[in-house]
This record gives sequence, structure tokens and C-alpha cells, in this order.
Amino acid sequence: MSATSRNRALTASATAFTVVASTLAFVAASAPAAQAASCSSTYLSYGSRGTCVKLLQKNLGGLTVDGVYGSGTRSRVRSFQDDANIGVDGRVGPQTWRKLATYGKALGWKAGLTVYMCKENSTDFRVSAWNNSGDNANWLFYTAQSSWPIEGEALADDRIESQGHVYADTYNSEKLVVWVGRYGRDNAQTTTKVRDFSRSTLPACR
Repeated sequence: MSATSRNRALTASATAFTVVASTLAFVAASAPAAQAASCSSTYLSYGSRGTCVKLLQKNLGGLTVDGVYGSGTRSRVRSFQDDANIGVDGRVGPQTWRKLATYGKALGWKAGLTVYMCKENSTDFRVSAWNNSGDNANWLFYTAQSSWPIEGEALADDRIESQGHVYADTYNSEKLVVWVGRYGRDNAQTTTKVRDFSRSTLPACR
């Protein structure tokens, strides 16, 4: 093979590799959105298994993400359905998926309170909270990049509601602090087992 032919072959191989790599990157970036779209029409119930169960567990929060729809997942689904004012049957269909999509992805949970976030547009995030603690609750969500925490209003028990909007970029979660019943240093309950909310991992608000 001549030097010219060899160079042409190498150039073609490099171009093909670039195209394949770009395609794989695009597919990887699109996978979460595609998965969410396909799961939104999937029915789940006790005994179900698979990636849609994992997505459900991630979005609900407060659950081990193992892809197994067991008694813990069913109980959490029933509580969510009750507090979201939709039919309570412990099974997940389009209505429950739509309600979950309204709030987004669970970022942290403690003492019965769960914080959710979704992308409203290119600059704004919607923050919501689910209070299933048995009493009124307040919360603060701390991040590494911000000098002040994301916070919500006092939330009545058995309620899921939007708590406002924040402008943000890609943040690293640090901790969630929850007060159930009253404010006070002795009453604060803290967890650092929280999820980062990089823009690429959050669903679009519905």
C-alpha cells in the first residue's frame, strides 16, 4: 500500500471512529429521557422488576434502588398516591407517573420529608417537597456551590406541593436538614445521604 493510500485509510478510520463516538455520546445522553418516556406508559405492581422499577424508586426517594417492587415500594407508592390526591391502589400507571413527573427527582429525604427538583427551562429549577412525617415540617437543602441553602415554606403533613423556584447551574448536594413540628437546634434532623442535581440527571418539569 502506498503512503497516500495508507494515509487515506487512516483518515477514514479516524472519521468513522469520531462518528461512532459522537453517536454513542448522544445515545448515552438521551438514555435517561428515553427511559422516562418509555416507563411513563408502563404499569408496575407488587412483584414487578426491572429498570422502570428502579426509575420509580429513584423518583419517589426514601427507597433502596434495587429494581424490585416489594412491600416497601408498594407502601411508599400508596402514601404518595394518597398525599398527591390520586387513586390509592399501590400500583403505578400513567396517572402516578404523571404526578411524579410534576415534581421531578427525589434529591434527599429525612424524617418523612422528601425534596424534589425538576428543570423548568435552561436556567430555572422547580423545587417541591413531600411531607409524610406526621406533623408540620420545615427544611433546608445545602449545596457546595451556594453560600445559602435552598429552603421551602413550612409544609403541612400529608402534602406534596411546589415550594418555589431557584436559578441554578450544576450543583453538588451536601446535606438536608429537616425540622418536624418546630424549629430548634435540638429538633434538627440531618442527612448527608443526598443526591447531586446536575442538570443532565433531572427530568423536565411537567
